[in-house]
Amino acid sequence: MRTKLFDYEYIYAGLTDVGAKRSDNQDEAVMAPNAGFFGVSDGMGGLELGGLASAYVKEALPALVGKGTPVLASSNAEQAAKVLEEYVQIMSDQLFSQGNTYSYFRFGATFVGVLLHGDKAIFVNLGDSRAYLLPKYKKSLLQVTEDMNVAAVLVKNGDMTKEQAAKSLASSRLTAFVGMPAPAMPDSFVIDVKPGDRILLCSDGLYGMIPEREIARLMRSSRSPKRVCEKLITSANAYGGRDNISAVYIQIR
Repeated sequence: MRTKLFDYEYIYAGLTDVGAKRSDNQDEAVMAPNAGFFGVSDGMGGLELGGLASAYVKEALPALVGKGTPVLASSNAEQAAKVLEEYVQIMSDQLFSQGNTYSYFRFGATFVGVLLHGDKAIFVNLGDSRAYLLPKYKKSLLQVTEDMNVAAVLVKNGDMTKEQAAKSLASSRLTAFVGMPAPAMPDSFVIDVKPGDRILLCSDGLYGMIPEREIARLMRSSRSPKRVCEKLITSANAYGGRDNISAVYIQIR
C-alpha cells in the first residue's frame, strides 16, 4: 500500500507472542497503516499495570497521529520528527498524571515507532524497544534507535562493551519510558529509505534473544511480512523465549 505521506509502496505485518516463560503478554503491536505509522510497545513487567500502559499506547498514539496527519503532511521530515516527539511526550505525560507519582509508579511501557514520510522513515523512541533498518543489498543491520537504559549509558561512557551490556542486569534498568516523570523526552531519528529496504520494530524479547546476524537473515527469508514475523518469533522462542516477543516488519517496494 501507499499512504499520501509516503513516496513508495510497502507491505507490512505485526505480531506479538507471550514467549516461553511468561504467563501473560504485555507487548502491543501498534498498526496505523492509513497514516503510515507503526510501532511496538512493551509493558514494564515489574510494574503493577505495565500491560495497561502498553494498551494505552496502542490506543492513544495512533489517535494523536491520525488527528495530526494534516500537520505532518505539510511538514518536512525534521519538522515531522519534532511533531512525533511532541505526541509521544503528550501521551507519556498524560499517563504519568493518571496513575504515577514521582515516588511510585504503577504504569510504564516502552515505545518505538516509525512514520513513513516522503522518501524517509522517521523513528521515535522512548525506552529500550528498538528499530532496525536492513538496507537493500546490505548484510548487516543498522540499529537506528538508542536504548534508554543504564547499560547503554555505560557503553557510551566506555565502561562496558556492547556484548557485556547485552548480558548485564543494567540493560533492564530504564532511564526513560512511557509514563516517566513529566516531561518525557523521546528521541527521534530521520533516515533516508528506498525500495528494497526493510524495517523492523521489536521489543527486547526479540533482540535480546536472537543474534543480530540471525535477525538480518530472517528479515530476508521470505517475501511475506507475516511469515518474517512468525520466523522471528519462532527463533526468539527457540533461543529461550524469556520475555514477551513483538515484531513489526515493513518492506519498502
